[in-house]
Amino acid sequence: MVIARTRSLQHVYVLVTVLLFLVHIKPSLHFKHGCIEREKKALLRMKDDLIDDYGVLSSWGREEDKRDCCKWRGIACSNRTGHVIEIALTYEKPLRGKISNSLLELRHLTYLDLSGNDYGVTQFPADNNGSLSKLRHLDLHNANFAGAVSSLLANLSSLVYLDLSKNHFHDLENIDWLLGLSSLSYLDLGGNSLVRPSDWLQIVNKLPQLETLSLSSCFSGDGIPLTLSPINYSSSLTTLDISYNNLVIPSIYPWLSNISRYIEKLTLSSNLLQGSTLAEIGNMISLQELYLSNATIVGPIPKSFGNMSDLHFLDLSDNNISVPLPDLIQNLSGYTEKSLVALRLDGNQLTGSLPDLTRFSSLSQLYLGNNRLNGTIEKSIGYLSKLQALALDWNSLNGVISEDHFSNLSNLKELDLSGNSLIWNVSLDWVPPFRLETLSLPSCNLGPHFPKWLRTQKNYYWLDISDSGISDSIPRWFWDLSFAPYYLNISHNNLSGTVPHISFQLYFLNILIIDISSNRFHGPLPLLSSTPSSSFFITEVIDSPFIYLDLSGNLFSGVIHDSLILMKDLVFLNLAKNNLFGKIPPSIGSLSKLETLMLGNNALSGSLPLSLKNCTRLKFIDLRGNKLSGNVPTWIGESLTSLQYLSLKSNKFYGSIPSQLCQLKQVQILDLSVNDINGTIPYCLKNLSAMVDGNSTKTIDHQYVGTTDGSVAYAYIDRALILWKGQNYVCDKNLGQFRIIDLSSNEIGGEIPREISSLSQLHQLNLSNNKLIGAIPEEIGCLKILESLDLSQNQLSGRLPASMADLNFLNTLNLSYNNLSGRIPSSTQLQGFSASSFSNNFALCGEPLQQKCPGDDTHVSQPNIDGRYNQEDKDEFWKWFYAGMGLGFTVGFWGVSSTLLLKRSCRHAFFQLLDKLGDWVYVRTAVYKRRLQQKFRS
Repeated sequence: MVIARTRSLQHVYVLVTVLLFLVHIKPSLHFKHGCIEREKKALLRMKDDLIDDYGVLSSWGREEDKRDCCKWRGIACSNRTGHVIEIALTYEKPLRGKISNSLLELRHLTYLDLSGNDYGVTQFPADNNGSLSKLRHLDLHNANFAGAVSSLLANLSSLVYLDLSKNHFHDLENIDWLLGLSSLSYLDLGGNSLVRPSDWLQIVNKLPQLETLSLSSCFSGDGIPLTLSPINYSSSLTTLDISYNNLVIPSIYPWLSNISRYIEKLTLSSNLLQGSTLAEIGNMISLQELYLSNATIVGPIPKSFGNMSDLHFLDLSDNNISVPLPDLIQNLSGYTEKSLVALRLDGNQLTGSLPDLTRFSSLSQLYLGNNRLNGTIEKSIGYLSKLQALALDWNSLNGVISEDHFSNLSNLKELDLSGNSLIWNVSLDWVPPFRLETLSLPSCNLGPHFPKWLRTQKNYYWLDISDSGISDSIPRWFWDLSFAPYYLNISHNNLSGTVPHISFQLYFLNILIIDISSNRFHGPLPLLSSTPSSSFFITEVIDSPFIYLDLSGNLFSGVIHDSLILMKDLVFLNLAKNNLFGKIPPSIGSLSKLETLMLGNNALSGSLPLSLKNCTRLKFIDLRGNKLSGNVPTWIGESLTSLQYLSLKSNKFYGSIPSQLCQLKQVQILDLSVNDINGTIPYCLKNLSAMVDGNSTKTIDHQYVGTTDGSVAYAYIDRALILWKGQNYVCDKNLGQFRIIDLSSNEIGGEIPREISSLSQLHQLNLSNNKLIGAIPEEIGCLKILESLDLSQNQLSGRLPASMADLNFLNTLNLSYNNLSGRIPSSTQLQGFSASSFSNNFALCGEPLQQKCPGDDTHVSQPNIDGRYNQEDKDEFWKWFYAGMGLGFTVGFWGVSSTLLLKRSCRHAFFQLLDKLGDWVYVRTAVYKRRLQQKFRS
C-alpha cells in the first residue's frame, strides 16, 4: 500500500515537472517558428535601401534557408515573443545608403546601433507616433546623418544610452528635447555644433541619472562663467568630457564642487586652463583618469596630484610645462605612485635628467618624448617589470644602452628611443626578454653590424631603424614579412646586397609602408606581392589598402617591370636616384590610387605613357634627370588636375608648352627647365589659381584615413629638390609655401606675356637661357612678393620697367646677358644687388653699374686737406662753363634766325606769335591796373 502511494506521488511529481518544463520552454518553442513575418519584411525593405559593398548583409534574404530573420547577422530576437529587439549594423566594412522608414515598424526594438556607416547626409526617419518608444540604447556615432533628430528623441522616454556624436544634425541648439529623457545615463553629442556651453553644462541637473556626458568638439572658444550653478549633490555624474572646445576655463571647481569627490574620469584636453584649475583638480580624490593634453599648462604640477590614490591614467602631453622632470615626478609621489598605470608627458619643455622611477611600481606606459631631457638612461628603468610602452624619443639623451636596461621588461611591447645620441651595446647572441610590437630606433647607433636579435622579434608591426649607422648586408631571414609589419623603415644606412622577392600580408589598417631608401642595395628591383587579410590588431577598418614604397637612393638597375607597379593599392612610389633604364611601362596607368610618383635621376627614356592620365589622383610628379622625350603631353593638364608639383626638368622634351597646362589650377611648382622646348610662353598661365590665391600651407602632404571614426592612420609629406637663390635645397616641411615657375634653359622665344604679372603669389620666376625678345613687361612690379627673378641670357631689350622698384622682397636678381638699356630704376632693393646682376647689357647704366647715364656728373672735384677745392680745378671748371655757354648761345641764335630768314611760313607764324603775346601782356596789364584803382578807391 505504501509502495503504491509512493509510486503515485512519484507520478504526480513527474507530471508537475513536465508541465513546468513545458511552461518554461513555451517561448523557446514559439521562437523556433522564426521571427515575425511582418518584421522580417520590414528588415528586407531596410536592406533594399542600403548599399552593401562588401556583402556584410549576405545572410539577409528571402530564400528558404534564410527565412528566420532572428539568425541574420546583426539581429537579435526575444526568446519569449520572437520580436526583433536588437539591430547592430556596425561592421568593419561600412554600409552606405539610407535608413528606411520601415525601421519604425519594429516597435519592440530596445537596442539600435547604426554607428560607423555612411548614410549620405540623409534624414533619420521621423518617429512621430512613438514607434520606437521601447528603445533603451541608440548609437548613431559617425553615421553621417543630417537634418532633424529632436522630434525622434522626444518620444524615447526609456532611453538609457544615447550617442549622436560626429553627425550633422541641425536642431540640437535647444536642449528642451532632452528634458523627457529622465532615464538617460550616457549622453555623447561630440562633434555636433552647439551653442551656449553654459546651458549645456547645466543639463546635468535636469538628468539626475546621467553618469557620462561628452560634449567634445561642440563649441568654439567661449568661456565657462564662474557663475555657473553647481551640480546638484544628487547627480550621478562620474565621467565628463568637454575636450577640443578651446574653452577658456578660469576655474572648474564652482561647477563641480558638490560632486568633485565622485568624478572618476575628467577630460579637458584642448581647452585653455587658467587660474587655479590644476590645484582644484588635485582635490578630486576619486579621479581614475585625467586627460589634460594641449591645455596651455605652463607651470609645475601641484603636490595635491600625489594624493590621488585611484589615479590610473594621467595625460599632460602637448603643453608647455618647462620644469625639471625630477621636480614634477616628486610632486606625483605619494599615493599616486602606487596607482599610476599610464603617464604621458610628451610634447612639453621638460628639462633635466631621467629620474629614478622604480617607486612607480604599477607603471605600464611612460611617454616622455619631444622634451629637452638630457643625460643618460639609468639601468634602473629595467626594474619597471610591468612596463609595456617606453617612449623617450627626440630628447638629448646620450650614453650606452645595454642588456641590463631590459633585464626585467618582459612585458614591453612598444620601445621608442628615436632621435637621441644613444649607443646600442648588446652581445651578438643576445635574446631579449620581450616581444615587441613597435620598435623605433632611428638615429640610434645600432651598427656597424646588423642587429641579429631582431630575429627573435616576430610580433612587430612597426620597425624603424633608419639612420642608425649600420654598414652590413641584411640576412635572408629579415625579409620574411609574413608576420605582417605595416611600417618598415631601414633607410639612410649603409646596407648592401640584393633585395629578394618580398611577400607580405596587409593586416594592420590595411596599410603597408616600406622605406629602404638611401642604402647601397643593387641588382634588379625587388618583386613585391601582397595578400590582403583581415585585421587582428583593431576591429574598425576601412577596406581601402594603402601602400607606400620608397626604393630611392640605391644602386638598383634594369627596367621597371609590371609586377612592381601592378600593385594597385600603391599611393606613394619613389624609385628616384637609381640606375633604371628603359621606358616607363604603360601598366603604370593601373595605379588609380597613386598620389606621388618620383622617378627622377635615372636613365629612363621614351615618351610618357598615355595611360598615366588614368592616375587622376596624382598630386606630385618628379621625373627630373632622365632621358625622357617627346612633346609635353596635353593630357597632363586635362586629366591630372590635382597636381601641385610637376617637374620634367633635365630631360629631352621638345615642342611648345601646351596651353592645357594652364588647367593645373592647383599647381604650386612648375618646372620644365633644361629641355628642348620651343614656341612661346602661353598667355593663359594667369589661370594657375594656386599662384594667385593667398592661401598656402607649409607642406604638400597626404593623409590616409584608416578607421571608421575618421582618424588619420598615416600621413606623409612630399619632399623635393628646389633651386632657390642659386642653391639647391631639399624641402619638405616648407615645400607647400613655394610658388615657382622655372622654364629656363630651353629654346623658348617670343615676348614675356604681360599676363604673367597677375600671378601675385609667385615667389620665383626663372626664364633664363632662352630666346626671349622684347621688353620686360611694365606690370612686373605687380609680383609684390617675388623673391627671385632670373631673366638672364635672353635677347630682351628696352628699358627696365620703373615698377621693378616696387619689388621689395626681391633678394635674387639676374638680368645679365641681354640687350637692356637706359637707367636702372632707383630703389633700395635694386641698388643693393651687385653689378653682375646687370652685366653684359651694354646700354644699361646707373648704380650699381660703373657706367654712368647721360647727365650724370663725369667728374667731381675732391676737396683738399683743408676742405677747399684746388684753384686749378676751379679754373678748369669755369673754362668749360664759358665755352659751353658760348657754344649754346651760338647754336641757339643761328638755329632760330636762319629758320626765320629762310622759311616764310615760319616767319609769319613767329611774328603772329609776337603779336598775340603783346596783346596778352597789354590785356593782363590793363586788368591788373583797373583792380588796383578799385582797391585804392575802396
